[in-house]
Amino acid sequence: MVKTVRKPAVSNLFYPGDKEGLLYMLRTFLDKAPLYNIKPEALVSPHAGYIYSGEVAAVGYKQLLNLDKNKHHDILLIGPSHYVPFKGLSFGFYEYWETPLGLVKVNTKRIKNFINENKTLPITVNTIPHLKEHSLEVQVPFLQMVLKDFSIIPVVYGDIDYRIVEYMIDYFKDNNTIVVISTDLSHYYPDGVAKSIDKYCNLAVKYLDISYLDKCEACGMIGLKAIIDYAKKVGWKSVILDYKTSGDTAGDKSAVVGYGSYAFYKE
Repeated sequence: MVKTVRKPAVSNLFYPGDKEGLLYMLRTFLDKAPLYNIKPEALVSPHAGYIYSGEVAAVGYKQLLNLDKNKHHDILLIGPSHYVPFKGLSFGFYEYWETPLGLVKVNTKRIKNFINENKTLPITVNTIPHLKEHSLEVQVPFLQMVLKDFSIIPVVYGDIDYRIVEYMIDYFKDNNTIVVISTDLSHYYPDGVAKSIDKYCNLAVKYLDISYLDKCEACGMIGLKAIIDYAKKVGWKSVILDYKTSGDTAGDKSAVVGYGSYAFYKE
């Protein structure tokens, strides 16, 4: 039986395309990242090229080392579509995702169950939104570094009410499922301006209050709003693990992109 595999779209662009180069970069980021005493139920992670956002993303993924290593985990990966406009949710139709570090299994059974039980929702298994999309792909190598036994549930969203995404999170979330929301923050402002805008994203996370997002800019706003609102409803705590701009990580402060690494956890 032929496996349906999503091939990498942005290797050699957003991250090294060779295994050894990628391992070296990821180990460098993860070794530098602090490890706190939290077990995340959900993460918010950036999705730029690793030279810009990798060290910020690594702080979030480092915390997954605190999970029970003897358990299988599903990772619900949620990110915005940057290239293909559409309405609703797209799960694609892959059995595996490939990175330079190997294949990652997709939990197709849970996806099929969700689709079958929610026929009135705007859902597609069309692969087109996934083909060139980077927002989920750049998360997967980090997962391969910190988890031994896991599968993914990859979802790209287009034009959709955040409450549908929140419903999806509630549907999939259990003790062995971790949610990862992919988003960058403000884009292409001078560094000082970017930080003045991004502070509202940070406040929204800190206080679990989506009203702050009205003054915040994020390409993954729908996912960010969904996870903050969900976290508040279920009583999770939140923490800002790291925040930087591309000016902090790559040096050019004239036109930067903001990156936040956030975690949500049970007290």
